[in-house]
Amino acid sequence: MTGLGATSAISLTGMAGCLDDGQASGSFPSDSLTWMIPWSEGGGTDTYARQLAPLAEEALDESIEVRNEPGAGGLSGMEWLLNQPDDGYVFGTGNTPSWQFGWRIQGIDDWEPTDFDPIAYSGVFGYTIIVNDEYGIDDFGGLQDAYADGEIDSFAFQGVGHDSHAVSYLLRDEYDLEWDTAVPYDGGGAVNEAVISGEVPAGIATNTSAADAVDSGDVSAVVNLMDTDLEAFPEIDQITNYGDSLSYIAEFQLTHVAPPGTPEEVRRDLAEAIEYAATHEETEAWEADTGNIVEYGGLDETASILESALDDLEANVDFETFEQRIEEDRE
Repeated sequence: MTGLGATSAISLTGMAGCLDDGQASGSFPSDSLTWMIPWSEGGGTDTYARQLAPLAEEALDESIEVRNEPGAGGLSGMEWLLNQPDDGYVFGTGNTPSWQFGWRIQGIDDWEPTDFDPIAYSGVFGYTIIVNDEYGIDDFGGLQDAYADGEIDSFAFQGVGHDSHAVSYLLRDEYDLEWDTAVPYDGGGAVNEAVISGEVPAGIATNTSAADAVDSGDVSAVVNLMDTDLEAFPEIDQITNYGDSLSYIAEFQLTHVAPPGTPEEVRRDLAEAIEYAATHEETEAWEADTGNIVEYGGLDETASILESALDDLEANVDFETFEQRIEEDRE
């Protein structure tokens, strides 16, 4: 890959010494930290980080700078993180298994996702399908019928080679969603705008961005592609009513990782700070207000998630066929 994409950084000032119970042990940290997000500011992953970072600052008694390193479906930021010092002062968040999918499709051979050292995970989000309200569709069965009858024919996803590209083909080939044209957009925000404006009738959004799109009053979320229930859409249809689970590719965990070689005791201090932030009453209120799913898991649980992600993808995705389709769609 060439280039790391545009970066932006917002410093979140620490609240020194305000909470003894939350503070990290030992001499770490003794300076400010950097939390790398491999997506643009304002996206779902960035939103979670900016909710948790001020509270993690309380626990660590040091400030945290949230640094955005977007590009290449999250891989630019992960490569940036790979080459940072292994002292714990720089860590990052990857959406597992999304970035492992990107790594596999890119054919990267000079590093592996498991090279990173696990810290924790702090949230779950995934894909839903949104539909413009003009069509009066309120569940997946109605969407299937609209495509089969030719009432609608195009379907939006979040970029050629992106995991949502693969999900689009899985929906067509295995779940009878007979779209004629799959249309790539530059990320989830662009998909939302395209469906809201009526440029395309339906598309794939994350549950976090779908909630914002639905609030606009012009679209509806009609099916949850995750296994996890969504409080923001308690009555939403489930893809498992129509076939096997898609959680191996459509449901993500916000996994926090450190550069290779970062000491375990340092990573456990970071994990404790993230746990404090994820379980804080302010975060619980934010979760209730937004419908975002906050769920904490420690170092060992995160290690297991990272170790199994690529194997689960290989077991369920025909990468050879999908790579051929990517080339055809690019042409």
